[in-house]
Amino acid sequence: MGDTLRVSSSILDLAEGACGICHRVLEELSNHGINAESSEFFEGVNARLVNTLGEAIGKGRDITWAPAILKAQIDADIIPEDIATDLEGVLTKRADLRRVAGMSGYGRVVTSAGLIISHIWENGGYVEVKRDGIGVRAIFYDKDGDEISNSVTGFCPVCAINISAGRVPSIRRKIAEKLKGSKNTGKIKYERGILNRIKWKNRRIYTDLIEDDKIIGRNWGCCIAYSTVRAEIAAGLGSKKWNRIFKHYCDQCPLKHCWIGKAMGALGNKVLHRMKNVNVKEIVRMEDYITVDIMDNNKRVGYGIGTLCSLSASVNALMRSDAIKILKPTPAEGFPYKERG
Repeated sequence: MGDTLRVSSSILDLAEGACGICHRVLEELSNHGINAESSEFFEGVNARLVNTLGEAIGKGRDITWAPAILKAQIDADIIPEDIATDLEGVLTKRADLRRVAGMSGYGRVVTSAGLIISHIWENGGYVEVKRDGIGVRAIFYDKDGDEISNSVTGFCPVCAINISAGRVPSIRRKIAEKLKGSKNTGKIKYERGILNRIKWKNRRIYTDLIEDDKIIGRNWGCCIAYSTVRAEIAAGLGSKKWNRIFKHYCDQCPLKHCWIGKAMGALGNKVLHRMKNVNVKEIVRMEDYITVDIMDNNKRVGYGIGTLCSLSASVNALMRSDAIKILKPTPAEGFPYKERG
């Protein structure tokens, strides 16, 4: 397939980050009848791209569904080489996969991220998320404002938070203990041999959950992760608490009424990209939802809530806050102006 289909760099916007690029490439693949399939295992998620003949033309493995699919896209030699090289730098190394799996495993990163964020804040510190090249960087600070761990670039903020925590043994052990014995939907799916089949259609992501060649859950969403979680809910999986939280978030999200055919992560990356350019910070905390405070120096100029990552919270902050304070528009360039005599 790599010899018959190449994604042109002209359709890829680097400002949309690794998440945005992954979804844009998935759209192209789906238009050519190629599906993405994924399945959970202890260290994360295995993914592959399957053509119309049922042949696997690319394989990948990463911390959760979307980055694993991106790895499969790179493996299939679809993405231009220079962009693929940059993307490989933000995907998870094997050692980090093992560390993160030691906390939760089976592709589950949201609950552990919430516990990690809460742990940092409870000890007087805070968590900052920002764009770093084509990826996202999460930085942990202690109560004195000193960095706790080396920040690490990841596919998305929640992935980066888990990876950063995994590199600090004391935090890793703390989160593993808190999650010990808790329900893990990814593990349940692994034990039952459930497959996720994912494609782009009608400007959305659709996911089917397949068990014994039967579809047991089907739904759609604004990104790979949210679509897959909704399909899990349709299949009767997941906790009632989280299912209610996800539904309530979607109920109150106004973006779906003016949908522009972009994954939420692509939009969130755009916001983070601009925030980095104007030196506005995004501080992440955990309430019922992942919550971000947009800080201009020490002043909060906006906030937003998200579900599966702080990229959705970044978009939510833009919608509910004063966008001029967050993105600080620069004067228009190239605008025609003629002096009058």
